[in-house]
Amino acid sequence: MKSSETRSDRSETLRKLIVSHAIERREQGFTLASGKISNLYVDLRKLTQDPLGINLIGELVLDKIEDLVREAEYVGGLETASIPISTAVSLLSIHRQKHLKAFWVRKRQKDHGLENRIEGNLEKNAKVVIIDDTVTTGGSCLLAAEAVKEFGARVVQSIAIVDRGAKENFEKARIPFFAFFTESDLDT
Repeated sequence: MKSSETRSDRSETLRKLIVSHAIERREQGFTLASGKISNLYVDLRKLTQDPLGINLIGELVLDKIEDLVREAEYVGGLETASIPISTAVSLLSIHRQKHLKAFWVRKRQKDHGLENRIEGNLEKNAKVVIIDDTVTTGGSCLLAAEAVKEFGARVVQSIAIVDRGAKENFEKARIPFFAFFTESDLDT
């Protein structure tokens, strides 16, 4: 990113990239991970697997973590959407005052090797930010948060790139939540 770009500029650049590269529309609708049907599908993997997209997402998420929860030590979430984002945030944090380590949560515990449910880096009593690309109900984030709590760490924030209506579920779970965009922000 150009150093002269503000966060607002970078956020608008990301919004435009999502609209132009990561939105699919289908009259008969798509079945989402939540089980809901929507005519709009947000495929952020198109951006998290692109050098410009993942760098931009990583920078914005890292900036937001620094704004909201400076005490955070780890960043991660449920497989697979969180993996490139948490990796980018961790990698970019090397250039910041505080380094964040990354992890990811399996949907099911492994039945071989170390039999881990959480992969990567995480310690007991750590302060954790749970991330995801797109949330509809927040189920993936809440599942990851539960695994983190069971492990013995503390969830201090959840961040998504796009929120399709999950905010209330995070409030019920008492997990602070931030999303860069809502579905209406992407409806052009």
